[in-house]
Amino acid sequence: MGWRILAKTEPEKTLYEHILDVLKVLSQMMKIYSSVPRLCGEPNFWDYVFYALFFHDFGKSAIGFQESLRTGKKWGYRHEIISAGFVSCLEYEDEIKKLIALGIVTHHKEIDELREGYSTIRPDSPGYERYINALSEVKENFDELVEMMSLIPDLSHRFIGKRLTNFRLPHSIDDLTDVFKFAIKPYGDIVDSGLDRLTWVKHIFMRGFVLGCDYLASSNNFEIPVMREEISKVIKFEKLNDIQLKLRNSKDLKGKDVILVAPTGYGKTEASLFWVENNHDFESGGRVFYVLPYTASINDIFKRFVNYFGEDLVGIKHHRAGYFLYKFFRDREYTPDEAKKIASSFIDLSKKIYKQFKLITYLQLLKEIFGVAGFEMRISEMAGGLIILDEVHSYSAKIISLLIEGLRILKNEFGVRVLIMTATLPRFLREIFETELGINTLITVDEDKLKKISRHKVNIVEDNILNGIDLIKSFLDRGFRVLVVCNTVKRAQDIYVSLREFARGESRLIHSRFALVDRERIESSLRDERVQLLVGTQAIEVSLDIDFDVLFSDVAPVDRLIQRMGRINRRGRMEYADVFIFSEYLEDDLKIYEYELLEKTIASLRKVGRVNEFDVLSLIEDVYGEGFTQKQRKIFDETRESFLRLKRGIVPMFKNAFSEEDFGKLVGFIEVIPSCYEDEYLRAYNDGNYFELVKFYLPLAYPQFFNLFRKGQIYNNKFGVFCRAGYDKEIGLLVDEFETNIVE
Repeated sequence: MGWRILAKTEPEKTLYEHILDVLKVLSQMMKIYSSVPRLCGEPNFWDYVFYALFFHDFGKSAIGFQESLRTGKKWGYRHEIISAGFVSCLEYEDEIKKLIALGIVTHHKEIDELREGYSTIRPDSPGYERYINALSEVKENFDELVEMMSLIPDLSHRFIGKRLTNFRLPHSIDDLTDVFKFAIKPYGDIVDSGLDRLTWVKHIFMRGFVLGCDYLASSNNFEIPVMREEISKVIKFEKLNDIQLKLRNSKDLKGKDVILVAPTGYGKTEASLFWVENNHDFESGGRVFYVLPYTASINDIFKRFVNYFGEDLVGIKHHRAGYFLYKFFRDREYTPDEAKKIASSFIDLSKKIYKQFKLITYLQLLKEIFGVAGFEMRISEMAGGLIILDEVHSYSAKIISLLIEGLRILKNEFGVRVLIMTATLPRFLREIFETELGINTLITVDEDKLKKISRHKVNIVEDNILNGIDLIKSFLDRGFRVLVVCNTVKRAQDIYVSLREFARGESRLIHSRFALVDRERIESSLRDERVQLLVGTQAIEVSLDIDFDVLFSDVAPVDRLIQRMGRINRRGRMEYADVFIFSEYLEDDLKIYEYELLEKTIASLRKVGRVNEFDVLSLIEDVYGEGFTQKQRKIFDETRESFLRLKRGIVPMFKNAFSEEDFGKLVGFIEVIPSCYEDEYLRAYNDGNYFELVKFYLPLAYPQFFNLFRKGQIYNNKFGVFCRAGYDKEIGLLVDEFETNIVE
C-alpha cells in the first residue's frame, strides 16, 4: 500500500515508516532490558510497550496536523490525546489499557500540562469541544490507520517475536475512547491517594521506554551498539595486582554487590571492570554507570574508556561535557565545525538510552531519583544495570545520605547491582553501606602489600602556614619541587605571591576561582618538571596526576591530607618524601572543617613519622572510629528525612517539585564570567561557538556570589552573568572575603 499519512518532515517520513523505526529500537531494548517484565510484575510488559509505540503517533493523521507539517502553521491540539484513544481496540482489562494509554499520552507532555487545557470531563467545556473537533479531523485518514492495524500480527512477530492478535479493528472514530475520562483523570485520582510500589515502577517503565524508543528513532539511531566481547579480551594487562586478580578470578562475586578499598593509583578502575565482566550479560548488552564526584575525574576516565571500548559505547554526562567533548574532538584534528557537530551528537546520544558505558556525576544520578523532568527514561535505562560509585571518601554526610537512599531505590525496585570503591573508607562508613544497602562483600589490598608501600614521612610544625614561608623557601633554595596546599583561596594567593620570586624554576597557583580557560592552561603545565613551586587549595586533591618532592599543608581532616600526600613521591621514585603539616589552624579553617576532626587529625599524626599504606588505614580509624561527628550525623539524618518526605511526591508522568534550579543549590555554586573576558565571551556567542563559552566560566560559591552581588560586582544581561571584581590570569579572582572552596 502507498502510505500517505506523514509523521514528520525534514526528512519526510510517513507514519508507517516511523512506526517501523520505533519498533526496530524496541526489539533491541527488549534484549538489553530482559529483566524489566519481572521487575514490574508484568510478564507481557513488552507487548504493552509495542502497542503504545504502534499507536503513539496515530493522532498525527488529523487533517490539521498534516497541514501543519506542510505549512509550519501550528495545529493547536495534542496529537497524542487522539492517539491514545485507540487503546479502546485492545482486548485487555482496563488497567492495562490505561497503562498503555498513559504511555502514549505522555510521550511529549506530563499529565499536569494536559490536565490544564484538555479536560473533557464537562461536555460544555472548551476542552471537550476542542477534543471533538480534533477527533473529527481523523476521519479522512481513518481507513489508512485501520489498514496499518491489520499488520499488527506480522509486525509484532517481526519485532518482538510474538504474533499479537488481542485487538479488534475499529469501524469509525466513534469506537475510540476519550482518553482524558478513561485514563488521565483516573490516574490523577490514584496518584492523589498514593501509588503502590509496582504501579509506580510500571508507569516509570512505560513512559521511560516509550520515550527512549521514540527519541532514538526520531534521531535516526536505530541500532543500539553493544559490546559482545569479554572485557578481559578487550583490555590487555601485562600484569595484574592482587585486587584485580581477586575480582577477575572470583566467580563467587557474580550477582554480588561489593565494596573495594585500595590506595590511590592502585588500579581500582581496571579492577572494577573485572567485576563488571563477572556480572555483565554480554548477550544482552546490559548497562554500566560510573559515578564520580568531579568532572575532571570523569573526563580522564572517558579518555581511558574510549581507548578500551571505542566512542560508540562510551557516554559522558556532566554540566561541562559539551565543552570537554568539543575539545576532545578538536584534539583529534577535526575542524571546529566538525568537532561541534560530533560533540553535539555525542551529548544527544549520551542523554538517551544508547551508550553502554556512561560516566556521570553523583548529581546526574540523584536527578533521576529526585524525579527531575524526564526522569522516567533515565531511570529506566538503569534497570538491571551495574553502578560503580567511585571516590566515596570525597562526599559529605549530606551527599552520602542522598546516595544511600537513591541506591536503595535502584537496588530494590530496578534490580541494580553496586560496586563502591574508594582509597580511604572508615569502618563506620563501610558499616553504613553494609547495613543500609546490604553490601557484605569487601575486597581490600593484602596487608603485607600495604605495608610495603611507604612513600611519606609526616612532620608536624607547631605553627600556622603563614609563618612557614622561610621553611618553604629553604626547600626551594635546595632545588626541591615544592607543593603547598592551603584551605582557602585567599591564603593560597597570599602565599603564592610571597614565594614565587624565590623559585628557581617556574611557579603555578591553582584553585577554584579561575576561569576554566586559565585553570586548564595551568593544569596542562603541571607535569613539566620546570614547575618548581605549586601552590593551591583542595583543587589539588583530585584528579591531578602530579609528582612533587615535598608537601607543606594546612591541617585538614586526615582523609583530605592523605589525598594531598598522594601528589608527592606518587610513583615511589624517592625513598620517602617529607610532609609538613602546620598544626595551628586559623578562623577560616573552621568555616570549612569541623574543630573535632582537625583536633583528632593532629593528635593522630603526632603518633606517626614514616607512614605506609597500612598506617593510613589506622589513621583513618583513629580520626573516624567513632563515626560521624554530632553535626554530620544530624545532617545525615535530616537529609534522609527530607528525602523520604520528598519521595512521596515523585510520581511518574507528572511534573515533580524538584527542579534543575534545586540541583544548582545542591551543587552549591553559580558560574560567572570575569569581566575581563566579556568581549571574548560575546564574540564567541555571536559567532555561534557555544561550546567555547564554557571556558570563560568561573564557579562562585553562593555566599561569595551574593556578597559580590550586594556590592554591585555582579551584573548580567541576556548573554550571561558577569563579575567586575579584579581578576588576574596568574592569581585568579581577587576577592578577600572567605568562600567555601569548590573543587570542580
